[in-house]
Amino acid sequence: MNRISHKLTFSLAIYTALIFQTAHAAELDASGLFYQEQEFHIPANAESMILADMNGNGLNDIVVPVDDKIRIYFHNETGFDFETGFDEIQFPGEAVGWDISTAADDNTSVIVALIDGREVVSWQVGNGNIHDAETLKSGLSGFISRGVNRLHFSQDINNDGNRDLIIPGAGQLNLYISDGSGGFEDSIAVQSTVRIRSNLNSNELERRTGQAIRIPSMDLRDVNNDELPDLISRSDERLDVFLANDTDTSYFPREASYSLDIEEIESRLGEFDIDNLDFSNLTGVLALTHEEILDDVDGDNIDDLLLREGGKVSLYSGTKQGMDFEQPRQVLRSGGNVLSTFLYDENEDELKDLWLWRVEPISVGDIFLWLALSGSISIEAFVYPNEGERFSRRPARKLNIKLKFPSVIRLATSVREITEVARENQIQDSSLSVTANLDDNLQREDLLVMINNRIDIFLNSIEPEADKDLFLGSLGYSRQRDDYEIDIKEILDNVSIQNNPHLEAVADREASFSITLNNNMESGDIIPAKLNRDSYDDVFIFSGQDSSHIRGLLLLSSEN
Repeated sequence: MNRISHKLTFSLAIYTALIFQTAHAAELDASGLFYQEQEFHIPANAESMILADMNGNGLNDIVVPVDDKIRIYFHNETGFDFETGFDEIQFPGEAVGWDISTAADDNTSVIVALIDGREVVSWQVGNGNIHDAETLKSGLSGFISRGVNRLHFSQDINNDGNRDLIIPGAGQLNLYISDGSGGFEDSIAVQSTVRIRSNLNSNELERRTGQAIRIPSMDLRDVNNDELPDLISRSDERLDVFLANDTDTSYFPREASYSLDIEEIESRLGEFDIDNLDFSNLTGVLALTHEEILDDVDGDNIDDLLLREGGKVSLYSGTKQGMDFEQPRQVLRSGGNVLSTFLYDENEDELKDLWLWRVEPISVGDIFLWLALSGSISIEAFVYPNEGERFSRRPARKLNIKLKFPSVIRLATSVREITEVARENQIQDSSLSVTANLDDNLQREDLLVMINNRIDIFLNSIEPEADKDLFLGSLGYSRQRDDYEIDIKEILDNVSIQNNPHLEAVADREASFSITLNNNMESGDIIPAKLNRDSYDDVFIFSGQDSSHIRGLLLLSSEN
């Protein structure tokens, strides 16, 4: 059998999946776990599979983009019918951005599409069919690239339960907030850069141009403590904050309540000039860097702005009405090469203190020396206590961190050796494993192992992975300690490339039960997902692919 080459992706809480045709029920073990086994196959040209409850029956259906169509396989109380139990949407237009959105009047999902940047249409879904298209918004002047692509343009921006629209345009995004009655308010323009890219088709010698849209990062949270979520838009060019107002004609103002011009900051700092580079202090280029942190500094639950420009740190006060950039509340200046800043409550007084990180000068001579010999870099962290309205003018603590490393040659050799060992172990370990929750025990995870023509299942065999420590935690930070050392060579020497740790955890155990696979399913992939109303994972086992289909087996959990 061919090994699966398609990589299926998960989107947020919606899982990627595939389709199946015949079914029979089987009790997998004496403890009462009951799963329905179904063989499945989908078209080989399917781009992705998304699980979503499209008709509101509490069961996840399977949404499959295939070329210029969207196919929906319906999930009912008896499972799926993959021969005839689906319906399709044929998208019109040459440029289509589609999305899955929540209907305005209930919890069902709908398919929405932006057609050629001009029109937004939606398709509601019934129990076994897709209803006719309805126009949500027309007369738009948006832009999207050619082809059919998932575009997350339908979102509930203001958390009122109604779907809003984010339409990409020339140099901006246009936000259309739902008025709650099927229409939309006037658009709010948010700056976005549209870049032109061109490529050359060497076969046809035809020059083609296209546009790519760079959408700014958007965050929705209450920044001025009025219990209304505000809109924060970040791009490489600017930071915009739109303060919400539920008594105004528009939930968000047409223009940003306050903005920070990042391009102007970068212009003020200057551009990198190699001709004027100080070769005795290469880290001096950090003077050209900047950071913007929007967070509550003084404890009033209103976000303030911390702006670092090189070694200059400015604190601007946030109010319920906005932020005044004319006069900062405080300005701190630091000499040396400032690497970064962040906010962290070091003295545990429930106010975030300012941490300023500085790195020692590094010369060209240092770099040449490090090529053959070991070296070290000194990093300093200065902690400025939060005094409420502002930070202390002088740091209360100084942390010293020494980063030791071997020669560049030795470092490259060590990394290459580790990579080779990892590759050998990967070749030797042909077993495929994945963790899932197949029973009522939520304290430990279950392990599924595909080996040869069999799935071995080890119940409650894997401890959940602990959350990764923050940087200070990984450093071993303590309030009683000011000096730290990180030895890269020691870390490399102690690196142990092991086989699959999950397999090692069950090496001496017998499987709780096993499933013998049909059709010689001896290679592929395993993906847990949730399809029905119970709390157990369902499991897709992908086994093979040919020119027409991707095939596998589904284990569908049952409460019977």
